[in-house]
Amino acid sequence: MLKNKFLQKVIFFYCIFLSSVYALNLDELKNNALKEVKVINTDELVTLLKKNPNTKIIDVREKDEILKQGGYIKANKVTNISRANLEFLIQEEVKEDETFIIHCFNGNKSLFAAKRLKDLGYKNVLYYQDSFKIWKEKNLPISSKDFVLNSFLYNPVKEVAKGVYTSIGATQPATYENSGHNNNLGFVIGDDSILVWNAGANYLLAKSFHEEIKKISNKPIKYVVLENSQGHAMLGSSYWKEQGATIISHEIAKKEIMQKGENILTRHKRTYRDKALGTKIVIPDETFKDSMSFDLGNRIVEAKYFGYAHEHSDISIWLEKEKILFAGDLAFHQRMLPIFKITDTRKWLEAWEKLALLNAQIVVPGHGDVTDMPTVTKYTKAYLEYLREKVAEALDEGKEAYEVDQSPYAHLDTFKELARQNASRLYEMMEFEE
Repeated sequence: MLKNKFLQKVIFFYCIFLSSVYALNLDELKNNALKEVKVINTDELVTLLKKNPNTKIIDVREKDEILKQGGYIKANKVTNISRANLEFLIQEEVKEDETFIIHCFNGNKSLFAAKRLKDLGYKNVLYYQDSFKIWKEKNLPISSKDFVLNSFLYNPVKEVAKGVYTSIGATQPATYENSGHNNNLGFVIGDDSILVWNAGANYLLAKSFHEEIKKISNKPIKYVVLENSQGHAMLGSSYWKEQGATIISHEIAKKEIMQKGENILTRHKRTYRDKALGTKIVIPDETFKDSMSFDLGNRIVEAKYFGYAHEHSDISIWLEKEKILFAGDLAFHQRMLPIFKITDTRKWLEAWEKLALLNAQIVVPGHGDVTDMPTVTKYTKAYLEYLREKVAEALDEGKEAYEVDQSPYAHLDTFKELARQNASRLYEMMEFEE
């Protein structure tokens, strides 16, 4: 017994000795690293972002840390690369001579990450020593990713106006992680019933959305209106049909769902795997050509078709009394719009002119947060006009599509994924325009 007690004491003091040595070594490592990296504080970062708003910020925390610690710095170009993946992915985000910021929650993890990147040849990496903790304490702008716990929704439901709500989807491409919720869902409550805007990307996402609706109102879901035939608009219809809702779409969307719905579902199942449980193709119950009105009880909602735009079947819903427009994929905000092979940008601009006549005061775009007409005009109509002008210049001067300058829109999410694709597709289309 005596020997055991003695041995326990020896081990105890040895552990204390090792921890103190480790602490000394860690402090020494930190001091040495600080001598080799460029440090920036909060005031300097705020100034830098005002001067160069497209400066890239690399957050090296894990996703669960971002969730638990309250989000991330809100800026034009923020990317999350966990420390474990930094060396593998950093070259996809920044160039060796590019100035960028690196940070974590309290500065510890990102200090050694900054030192490592400097050793790899990134000469202009700036270590934000205060890090997210101080940024948040100073009440500077923050945002959140995937902060709806135990739900398929990317963002929680929020009120647009009395009885009008939305859940804003991710402004990144659809992934397994965001459950395909990368478009905006919505609902409008009348005295008698509720209209839902977009069925959602799958059965389980629709169910999650309904669970949030029921926290606000127990009125029946009478209508579910699909903005188009894309998967994230219509694949959740199987859930809503079980609730007794009538599924509404444009007549073109119904034809498209009948023609390509099963192929869309097959691709969906490959991406979402277990999250595709219960998802089936449901053909819309009712369709319209130009417009269709819905009486929810002392509240009228109108579905409107403005013409061929982003694709053939894009529609919007309009609340005339409140001047609120759920624009669908006719309008984009915070992320770059995609130009599909079937997109006709000239017709999109023609449809925009009809949409603009509504003089909406509040706009829920197809992608991006709730905003107003001047903002979605800037990132939709103005972008289409700008790109058409630049592509026309490239064609006249014999330049290639990849040479088209889109830097004024580089701060938008999905710029990296879509900018060159948009220029290339529009280049091919405009070569044959009359």
